[in-house]
Amino acid sequence: MLVCSLAAAGAAAAPPTPSGPHPRLFLGGASLAAAKANAARAGSASKAIVDRCQQTIDNPGSFVDRGGADGDTWPAAAVACAFAYLVTGNAAYAAQGIKYWNASLNDDQTLGDGAGCVAGVNTSWQTWNGNPPAPPVIVTVTHDTGYPMRWYGPYIALTYDWLHDAPGVDDALRAHARTCLIAWVDYYTQRGYHNDEAGANYNAGFVAGKTMAAVALGGDAGADGDRLWTETVDGVFGSLLVGQGLAGRTSPLGMPAGVLVGGDWGEGWQYGPLSVLEYAAAARVVEESGAPQPEMDEWTNAIIVRYIHGTVPALDGQYVGGDFDSGEVYQSPSMNVLDAVLIGPSSDAAAAWAAKMKELQSPNRSTFIWNALAEIRAVTPADYRAQSPAPPLWYIARGTRNVYARTGWDAGAYWAVFSSPPQVSSDHHHFAAGNFVFSRGADHLVVDPSNYGEPGTLETNAAGADSPGVTGAYAPSQTGWSEAELLWARGTNAAVYAARGDFAKAFKFSSTPSDIPYAHREWAFLPEGEIVTIDRVHTRDSSHFMYLNFHTNTGGTLAFSGPTAIGAVGGSKVAIHPVVLGGGTPSIFHPQVTNTYSYPCGACTNARFAVDDYTVKVPGPGAVAIHVIDGLGAAEDPALVGSLNDDNFDPPPKQNAGVIGAAVYRGSKQTFVVASSGADGQVGATMTYGIPGGSASRHIVFDAPEDASGKSVVSASAMAGRCVIQIVAGAGFAGRPLMFSVVTAGGGCAVSEDTNVPPGGPPPGGGVVPGADAGPGGPGVGPKEVVGGCSLAPASPPPIAALVAIAWLVARRRRRRT
Repeated sequence: MLVCSLAAAGAAAAPPTPSGPHPRLFLGGASLAAAKANAARAGSASKAIVDRCQQTIDNPGSFVDRGGADGDTWPAAAVACAFAYLVTGNAAYAAQGIKYWNASLNDDQTLGDGAGCVAGVNTSWQTWNGNPPAPPVIVTVTHDTGYPMRWYGPYIALTYDWLHDAPGVDDALRAHARTCLIAWVDYYTQRGYHNDEAGANYNAGFVAGKTMAAVALGGDAGADGDRLWTETVDGVFGSLLVGQGLAGRTSPLGMPAGVLVGGDWGEGWQYGPLSVLEYAAAARVVEESGAPQPEMDEWTNAIIVRYIHGTVPALDGQYVGGDFDSGEVYQSPSMNVLDAVLIGPSSDAAAAWAAKMKELQSPNRSTFIWNALAEIRAVTPADYRAQSPAPPLWYIARGTRNVYARTGWDAGAYWAVFSSPPQVSSDHHHFAAGNFVFSRGADHLVVDPSNYGEPGTLETNAAGADSPGVTGAYAPSQTGWSEAELLWARGTNAAVYAARGDFAKAFKFSSTPSDIPYAHREWAFLPEGEIVTIDRVHTRDSSHFMYLNFHTNTGGTLAFSGPTAIGAVGGSKVAIHPVVLGGGTPSIFHPQVTNTYSYPCGACTNARFAVDDYTVKVPGPGAVAIHVIDGLGAAEDPALVGSLNDDNFDPPPKQNAGVIGAAVYRGSKQTFVVASSGADGQVGATMTYGIPGGSASRHIVFDAPEDASGKSVVSASAMAGRCVIQIVAGAGFAGRPLMFSVVTAGGGCAVSEDTNVPPGGPPPGGGVVPGADAGPGGPGVGPKEVVGGCSLAPASPPPIAALVAIAWLVARRRRRRT
């Protein structure tokens, strides 16, 4: 028997091993009564699970085969029938559950083949960790790099628990199940794919399997049961999910930034929905068994807040942020994400928001057992957007370094996402620090059409560069060893949002440090409907370029009108204004809609759906480009845009040599987005620039001189009808970036600081009362509150940073269903 622990040294002792009567998982007392009521209701997830069991009786021919290497046919049938038996009392369902329980244990590919978890059957590995023989009968969960663990582990554990005392179940079957479950879990604990990487979809399946097995077997399995329980509490939760996923490294924004922090999913949301559902279910089970997980409570609460902010204004899609094997721009609303909040140890407020999103979106029904268990949670739906006071219009998922922002909660609002992460996931994460998307209501203007399995930068809206260290098929993309960061993110009460992405270390190649000394994207989102980007990359020389691509959803209509590229999207237009091009010449092309599933392919420019691509390459060594991107109504004129160094804004005798930037006039509002003209953004003790003083203006200033706390003293004076702004370090306005307003020259150019608005966050509270079967939050969820959230201690970086190139490359090419 394998013995392997993920427990961290010094972890608090686990509570006593679960040893009460069965069922121990989800369906005791009032929860079972609620499930029975749901199962009698047409259209419910519970009724769908009962119907699935009935299909095993009505159409047994559909259940003869496993369903492929990673199919769930038999364990899903077993757990469906176990559930159906408990909620209906129909003995025929118990018999079907036992039939497919036995099949899941005994068979491998075809019903009755006897090639599964039976004596004498082994895997292709004839030794185990150097010590023969291999653990018995683990072939069942070793197919396809272990993907079946997410079905066989949790589903057979639930079946064991729910049918433990059913007619027809004897000691031999229970003992056989214990042998198989322990062997499967121990195999995956020691060498399963992504067994030690929080935030990987494989890991979520493993965590669900190990947790359900630890509680279902518990005291029934003697010393092995004690060991599994201790490993689950101290290792899987204490060390892995909390210690790595929710603590992990600390970001420059000053908070722990393990990949799970903020409720986002680093692999992208093709893989997130089922994974967060499995993690949340596991967290619920551990808490009900007496091991509080306040960090997981906060994480479950964060899932719904991120989901709402990541949902487009029309409510018909959500940001993906990684591999997406679809021709749609955004993923359809996901029942599984919402059910993760309901099944998990979330607060009543978070659960109510999830229930309301179900009402608003009517997502397609999922038929996992988890969905039936989630609907046991009875809450009154409440609209997150309708809180008083109104919630912030922006959110930072610190783990993925995604900034979500919008101008309002109405269906016609502008909405944008900016992302600048290091490589936080070893699978399915694209090389796209500095990427962004932008929508006007239901019209998606700037989009990310990057293909599944082709994570190169040029298929996204991030910047690539010629790096001498990134060669061959990897060039000119960022890489999978990226150490990029989101350095700044800030919002104000005027619905202005700005961020800084540092992607200089995105060109690290395996263990070779990046040879790009400086690479920033400064990004600003204006409430009138503009995105402003300032891109600066220090390359080796003039023959080494920075590469920019802005993909628009304009259906072949994007074309130049003078220097501006304009195209139509539904009832909207998008206009791309090149303000500064640093010697580059922009062009428009139409990427080929094809997925070559090619990796590495740093030069790939394919797309998964039709887009127009505004592209420009800017020569080094100091490559600089500034763009303003308008979101417009079909009949609206583009904004008036110019460079701070043009004569219109800086006439002789020239006051702006020390800065670069864009001037944007739209909706009677003048905005200046400013940065230093110094090499690599360097600035002296004073930053000075002048602007026309005929109208009031807002200013967003990157690279401002600042004191140790990030503050600057800003002053302005009127001079010949202009306002001259002077910025020095000191205890004045908050920065990173600096945001302030200036009145007209006639008003003396008075300066006022813009009010900072913190991003949204998860509500406090949540948790499950150990052993509770009902509470204010619905069956299974008790009144325990964790006021004020959690304090997470930094830990070492996750082990993916040490992956070697060949292992990483192989991992990238694995295609998985959601």
